[in-house]
Amino acid sequence: MLGAAGFIIPETFNKFGANCGPEAVWFKTGALLLDGNTLNYFGKNIPINFILAVAAEIVLLGGAEYYRITNGLNLEDKLHPGGSFDPLGLANDPDRAALLKVKEIKNGRLTMFAMLGFFIQAYVTGEGPVENLAKHLIDPFGNNLLTVISGDAERAPTL
Repeated sequence: MLGAAGFIIPETFNKFGANCGPEAVWFKTGALLLDGNTLNYFGKNIPINFILAVAAEIVLLGGAEYYRITNGLNLEDKLHPGGSFDPLGLANDPDRAALLKVKEIKNGRLTMFAMLGFFIQAYVTGEGPVENLAKHLIDPFGNNLLTVISGDAERAPTL
């Protein structure tokens, strides 16, 4: 769910004047990492490349999976609310814990559809979600799904 926010937040900062660099759109950031360049956010170079990103994922996700495996692979997942990580005590009530689990699954599914929309939108328009939303808000009838598909979106104003 945080991944969807990571698609939107840097581009939004750029839109409102905080210079996050030209690669603030999510698919441009990925292209830079694959090309071996460094990222530039808020005028600061972040020395990260593709190999470093993959190594960090292997260590962090591998550590989480190792923790899960060493604590047993049973049907009752210990990392859900009420398990070993519940610092706010949100799952002290079993009925509320069951409700929170369902809410988490539903929000995760909604986020997966949002990410699919971001992917398709970037493929079709070549722009990020914030830029597409801004263009649509300026001219809703001239820049929408139907005009993009039909190729009439070129007449929409650019920001």
